[in-house]
Amino acid sequence: MIRLAALLALGLSACAAAPVADAGPPKCDVTIKFGSYGAGIDRDLADKVAVAVKADRDIARSERKPWGREGEFDQCLTVKSGRSAKAVFERYRAMLPAKTLKAPTSIEGPDGLKAETIGPM
Repeated sequence: MIRLAALLALGLSACAAAPVADAGPPKCDVTIKFGSYGAGIDRDLADKVAVAVKADRDIARSERKPWGREGEFDQCLTVKSGRSAKAVFERYRAMLPAKTLKAPTSIEGPDGLKAETIGPM
C-alpha cells in the first residue's frame, strides 16, 4: 500500500512538472501571397495592402512571412474573435487585379476560398 502511494505520488509529480506544449504560431485566417515572375513582387499592390491592413479594425494580427529571393512573401492575417474571416477575405480579394503583368498574387481564406491574379500568357 505504501509502495502504491509512493508510485502514485511520483507519477503525479512527474505530470505536474511536464512542460506545457507551445501552441505554435498563430494560424492565418487569410493569407495573401505575393509572388514574382522573375522581377520582384507587385510592390504597389503590397504597399496598398499594407496600408489597408494597418487600418483594418477586423485584423487582430498581421505577420509578413518572407520566402523568396525577389521580395516574395506571404501576408498572414489573423481575424479578431467574433469577426468574419470570410468578409476579410472578400475585402482583400477585391484589391487584387484580375490580370497583371507585374507579378502573381493570390489569396487564401476560410473554407478553402482561393483567388489569384491571371498572369501573362
